[in-house]
Amino acid sequence: MLYNELYNDGLPMGFGMVLASNVVAMNRFSSLNQRQREELIARTHGIKSPEEMRSFVAEFGENGLGIM
Repeated sequence: MLYNELYNDGLPMGFGMVLASNVVAMNRFSSLNQRQREELIARTHGIKSPEEMRSFVAEFGENGLGIM
């Protein structure tokens, strides 16, 4: 599945692509420490569609999904 494939740095491909297109979410992700990044990435593993990933990233950008 495309959204479960990983870049060499461990970032799921679909997450990375959508994150790169959302400046607010990218900035929020960049401010996380390693543990917080791992927690957020772990939450992406069950995402099955591009629409679901876009929604997840948008929500993270807006409110942090409780990770901060």
